[in-house]
Amino acid sequence: MRTIAVDLDDTLNNFTQTLWESPFAYHEHYAVEPATFDAYLGRLRTQPHAVEELLSTEFAYFRAKIHLECYRLAQARPDGIAFMRWLKSEGWRIVICTQRDLRTSYEATQAWLMDNGIPFDYIFRAGNKIVFCKLWGIDILVDDNLFNIQYGGPRGVRVFYPITDENRHVRGQDAQAFETFDQIRPWIAA
Repeated sequence: MRTIAVDLDDTLNNFTQTLWESPFAYHEHYAVEPATFDAYLGRLRTQPHAVEELLSTEFAYFRAKIHLECYRLAQARPDGIAFMRWLKSEGWRIVICTQRDLRTSYEATQAWLMDNGIPFDYIFRAGNKIVFCKLWGIDILVDDNLFNIQYGGPRGVRVFYPITDENRHVRGQDAQAFETFDQIRPWIAA
């Protein structure tokens, strides 16, 4: 059985667009003052993936709350859903490989996948997906992350990535860009 790892945010869904366009309203459950809410939301929209994720700060708590809302609100790509269903029908083992903190978002992530009819076998969090794939014997990764695009090929992981404004001009060794998930099918059929 062949195994593939597939990312969620900005690969199977529109996370960043959701973060930018959702009209988050102040509520006391964010545990900050209204002015701080506005400042933090502005900061989060310009730095959605800050590196202080392991620090327990007021901003980190706020970011986790907003990200959790985005995980629920993000729209799945219809071609991504069709691709995932095709993988399952072809007998692939599907590993959802995300950088989400699954300690706080596992249930929301699983519910989103089920609500969108996206089949999967496992959900894992991996900070370094290339290392994760190598350790688990996975040689194909679908992911939008620039690091994975650039360094997957030299490490023996074929990376397929959706073209975004951020990665449009990046080329990785052996990484292949796609506009629609349908393009990947012939690349991985063997």
